[in-house]
Amino acid sequence: MRHTRHDIAVRPLALRVLWGACFVALQFVRIACCALLVLIEPLLRATLVPIAFLGFLVTLIFGFLIGDPRFPRWGMLAFSVGALMLYWLFLGLMSLFMTLPPDRDCR
Repeated sequence: MRHTRHDIAVRPLALRVLWGACFVALQFVRIACCALLVLIEPLLRATLVPIAFLGFLVTLIFGFLIGDPRFPRWGMLAFSVGALMLYWLFLGLMSLFMTLPPDRDCR
């Protein structure tokens, strides 16, 4: 079997087109995931951060200041820290799909 110049020139072009199509498809998936996460983030922030703060406040008042022996102070404190860490984990997931400009914090 003999290869002509046309066969040799078509292969790299076909591979480049396939690679470009895969890249564009990956960017569409990344943008769709990013848009979904950006829409969900205010709802999570509005629920998880106040839950963490109120849980910490209740733990301080009932667990340490009043000192009720039946109050699960360490479990409640772990629940508060867990809610905050869950929000931070979500922000980390968002950062996987987004690229921010390097001077974003300087503005």
